[in-house]
Amino acid sequence: MLMSATALDDNLNRVRFLFRLPNGTRTSYGDAVASQVSNNGDQTTWEVAVDTTVLSGKYRYRIEMRDDNNNMVEYPSNSTWFDFVVADTAAELVAAAREEIAGIIDDFDDDLGNLAAKFVRHGFHDCVGGCDGCVDMTNGDNAGLDIPIASLEPVVNLYAHPGYGFTRADIWVLAALEGASGSQPDGGADNREFAMDWIGRPTCETLNTAEECIDELCTQDRGPHRDLPSPNLDTKELLEYFETEFGFDERDTVAIMGAHTLGKLYPENSGYDGLNGWLGNTRQLENGYYEDLVGGAAATDAVEELMKGSGWEMAFVNNENFTTPNRWQWERGTNPNHFVMVNSDMAIVRNLTGQIEASGEVNSCQFRCNRPNPSNCPRPACPYAPETIFIAAEYKFDNALWLEEFELAFKLMVETGPFDTSQPCAEPPCVLQSLTTRKN
Repeated sequence: MLMSATALDDNLNRVRFLFRLPNGTRTSYGDAVASQVSNNGDQTTWEVAVDTTVLSGKYRYRIEMRDDNNNMVEYPSNSTWFDFVVADTAAELVAAAREEIAGIIDDFDDDLGNLAAKFVRHGFHDCVGGCDGCVDMTNGDNAGLDIPIASLEPVVNLYAHPGYGFTRADIWVLAALEGASGSQPDGGADNREFAMDWIGRPTCETLNTAEECIDELCTQDRGPHRDLPSPNLDTKELLEYFETEFGFDERDTVAIMGAHTLGKLYPENSGYDGLNGWLGNTRQLENGYYEDLVGGAAATDAVEELMKGSGWEMAFVNNENFTTPNRWQWERGTNPNHFVMVNSDMAIVRNLTGQIEASGEVNSCQFRCNRPNPSNCPRPACPYAPETIFIAAEYKFDNALWLEEFELAFKLMVETGPFDTSQPCAEPPCVLQSLTTRKN
């Protein structure tokens, strides 16, 4: 590759290009002195040859210029770098983008939360209605997604490539996959790959007319309105939602709910107060989500034993200081160190049909009765959910099984959209074949 710089100054006597390779090191040409190739009296042009055939990925460079008095000027002037990407194949481009995303996750300010979990949530919200690289930020259910969107914008600007069919929608999906993959324990025996099999997802700007987007402007934060799942779904409603949106069966749905092992619940975003998350360990993707929902000593125990999960109790969340509605949530533990579940979480082990009031409160039954004589409990125990509790029990006692089936469900989710994935991808990433030019 031939790099050139043109300066509007004929007093320069030296221009130097400083390079960093994709592996972070410098080579013999990293401090190469450029050769002057032209001087018309008003400007000078300098060039240096850079060997980019050795490594694919992101290259970085800066320019140093010295005049006849040995005064030096750096460009850019704020100690940053120019970036460009070298990739001979789509696979190399995707790998470089994924490495970039992993670095962004690692460098994220912990005080602002867990970016890996935010990418997983962001991917789910994007893929409701089809993964199109757009969400409607005027929808309160998407509150907080501005952080992952902004974090991925430089990745989109650098790596999105029409020639390879690698789009913003693909990069958002890739971030969700990396968020899940990178949250697994280091060296975990059960870890899954969460590979990127497909690229070529069209964005909402391509799929929709302006009138179909919010404010009649299709952009990454003004996509079409999508109905996200209510936190107050019962078992039947939960299964129907995921079947309709993603073609999930019961196992897929119970598995995908385990994503709640990651992240926290912020009252300013969702109205729920769960800064310790669903189970306390908010940064590790594992099957702990099911631990507190299911009792017993083995997945084959009688349902009466499986119903002896943790002592969850309903609690009211007053959001008068936020714009979010007041909420009812299930809590375990003592404030402020409590853990949280919402009704849709409980729906995978309890049949709450007819039990959830409009406010979200469940006051006609309780999660479990701890007294030897159930008739002495103030309210009866909520009945179990026969469609899903036994699946949840399997996942509680088998992390490898859950991760395997969670990965399958997660990848099914991120392959949702107006394209054909019926034929397997032999050498990922494969380019999706569009079924339509617009999403209705």
